[in-house]
Amino acid sequence: MVKNAAELIPAPTTKFVLYNQAGEPKAYYRVDRQPLSQKEENSNTEAVEAIAHSIIVIDRSGSMYHDINPLKETLIKLLTLEEYTHSQLVVTLISYSSQGNLISHFQRVPIQEVMKLNSSYIQDIQKIRVSGATCISQALQLATELIQPDELTGITLHSDGYANHPNVRSEVQTLEQICQNLNQNNVFLNAIAYSASSDFKLLSRLANLVSGTCVQAGTVKEVYDSLYNTSKVLGEAIGQAIEEPLFKEYDYQLFLSHSARKLNGNAGKLKILGLKSDDDGIFYKYQKLTEAEFEQLTDIPLAQTDESVFTFAKAQLIDGNLNLAKYALVSTFDATLSQRHGKAITNSQLVEFSQDLDKAIYDPQSLGDREILSEVPINKNLPILALIQLFETHKDQIILNLKHLQDHYQRRGVKRIPGQRDAEGNLVKPWLKTEYVDSGDYVQMGSFDINRNTATINLLITRPVKLVKSEDKTPITEVAGILLNDLKSYNNYTLVGDGELNVETFKVKFSNAKVFKVFKEQNLLTDADQFDFNTEYKIDLTQLPIVPMAADYTQVQGIFSRLAILRVLSSLFSAHLKEVSETYTADQLAALKEHYLSKSLYLNFPTTTEYSDLEEALNTGKVDSRVSYKIELGNCEILNLGQLHSANKFLDRFYEVCDRQTGEKLDKPTFAQSLDTPVVFGYKTLSKRTKVTKVDDLMKPIFDEFLGLEKNGSVTELLQELGAADLVSSLEKKWQGETVETEQFVEALTGGLRKVNQALETLYRDKISPLVFHIGATGLIPDELEAVAYTADELSAKSGDLKFSKSEKEGLFFEVGDLIISVYPKTEYYSVS
Repeated sequence: MVKNAAELIPAPTTKFVLYNQAGEPKAYYRVDRQPLSQKEENSNTEAVEAIAHSIIVIDRSGSMYHDINPLKETLIKLLTLEEYTHSQLVVTLISYSSQGNLISHFQRVPIQEVMKLNSSYIQDIQKIRVSGATCISQALQLATELIQPDELTGITLHSDGYANHPNVRSEVQTLEQICQNLNQNNVFLNAIAYSASSDFKLLSRLANLVSGTCVQAGTVKEVYDSLYNTSKVLGEAIGQAIEEPLFKEYDYQLFLSHSARKLNGNAGKLKILGLKSDDDGIFYKYQKLTEAEFEQLTDIPLAQTDESVFTFAKAQLIDGNLNLAKYALVSTFDATLSQRHGKAITNSQLVEFSQDLDKAIYDPQSLGDREILSEVPINKNLPILALIQLFETHKDQIILNLKHLQDHYQRRGVKRIPGQRDAEGNLVKPWLKTEYVDSGDYVQMGSFDINRNTATINLLITRPVKLVKSEDKTPITEVAGILLNDLKSYNNYTLVGDGELNVETFKVKFSNAKVFKVFKEQNLLTDADQFDFNTEYKIDLTQLPIVPMAADYTQVQGIFSRLAILRVLSSLFSAHLKEVSETYTADQLAALKEHYLSKSLYLNFPTTTEYSDLEEALNTGKVDSRVSYKIELGNCEILNLGQLHSANKFLDRFYEVCDRQTGEKLDKPTFAQSLDTPVVFGYKTLSKRTKVTKVDDLMKPIFDEFLGLEKNGSVTELLQELGAADLVSSLEKKWQGETVETEQFVEALTGGLRKVNQALETLYRDKISPLVFHIGATGLIPDELEAVAYTADELSAKSGDLKFSKSEKEGLFFEVGDLIISVYPKTEYYSVS
């Protein structure tokens, strides 16, 4: 059993090394302890009998649909307790949902009035109904206006979702500002993160800003316990705040009370409220040292497993400094907790991380036996990013138990069904459908795709299907002279979604002994002794780190320029080929489209959501939302690839296109038209209103050369590098006025597009996706990039050429050399089972 480290090392001063998860020293700290009793002697703090104000703020957004009635019963039970008969407590109840949907049910009512039989206040609670989204700030702002300076106020903030209305970033900024203002008053704020869908990170940070704590409550009983605790503290608390300055030699301080189960930290002055007269307390003061200064402190004990390191981890987690929190945890050498929480990324994982830190601090015995090492415990297992490369390399020798995957799979998005809705919202189903040709539980191992903008990995499973009529299942074997013998269905399964592991295990069989040996040598196979092609092997993904512990993310200089040029070329070539096939005629393409088939014989059935009204689905709890983070790359001139113009839009913006034979200027020209009609390209006379941007400066040389207006090498040199010599040859003939047959040009464009897209894929795979995945998975920029963070306003002031859309202003931006990494919060909806 692990004892309370404070009992093991009672020294008033200790020191510890902060290591990263690879076991490398990141910082050195000296820690001084100052018991609260010493402070009380100087502060002359006395218990004050006065009116106490309990402000209860509850979430009644649509996601509370199934829980609102039990919550109302809990509130009534709490507010009618016999022990309040002689209390001086006054109560306010506020509920909130979407912006503008705020109800103050009653304000500053003596608890005895609420308790009366059939009181109007109890009836007000019983009338509460759910609706809408989540705008917390309006409720806290109202609570602020109800505070009186001569009384102690305790706010209990309840939320079961993310603060996302009217948008995520502005709501978070507003909440933090409100809490900073609240901290100037005689107020503490306790938060209740209700359900796994609540934003525990944000609620913890808000509570810490106002001398409170945040608890995760999965049941209404836990909500009751938290509400009751706030009321009890208000009845017994010391009325006066304890304020602790942070002297210059220290970099951080935190306050810990075991009896109150309270921890608050700050890199400045601390204000403590909500303590009873008999509560214990201790201040931990952290001084950051150089390695040389640290080594000179030979008379101060090294205390890696001390309580001060666990409390430092908890305080950093509350502040949202996830990397520092994880570093502090591994620096305790606690292998059990480090292995359990080293991959904590998502909301539910962070809740478990926080709860175990609480146990380590307040009740270490409850964690049972833990393995404490003499060095940092390092997870040496193969990262999931490396595992999927193994699967990709050897997928032809591996079959996957698809039934096991489906039986244990959790859908992450909104469920979609075949068909589309008419003007009245009625579902119109497709006249065709597919049936699987294969049978059995196993399929060939699929391919993996790392999302280019989020920390998401999808597994694509391909299965043979046949096309049949929905009405009578009559097979469709041929369309427009094209045999449908090789139709495939493609189903994506999310392996990792927004950094969260969504599939815990795979069950596989191997057809090749050498491949089996590769997986066994990587310790990936559970209970695997020797190769047997009849044996099913289990791969436990929960034991693997999501991202490598020591990956190199520093090779990012110059990548956006190449990325942008490749994307422009891809758009340019695709614009020619959008409605064209090098194989089929227009009539054949129309027939394929009628049968839900693309020119490449991919099935494209229309799909729609199960609901016709999103707002109604949210209000009835059928759909809920969460926040994910989209990562984009740019530079100091172009914020992201989304700011590039489409090829046809840019063509119309800067160029004139005329019929070569008649000289007539084409209205709203497209590149697809240029394949059917001989045309001549020229420069357009720009109006005074046209403002040339940095995006134009990037795209124009590429278009100028492609259209034969200026030979600058921006297209030909890159195509030669990529091995697209046929397209270079066709373009040069066109520039010299020679005729190039449409079929030949389409074939050359198709080959060139393939080469460009391969180059894009390589760039993403080798340079960009690992970085994006790390940021999306951890919510943090890799330490080694030494990135400087900016808001949209700050970055705009620094780089005047950048333009921000309304949604882009919600982002947070990191400058790394010539690269700008943008992180945008995004609301994602998902079906509730």
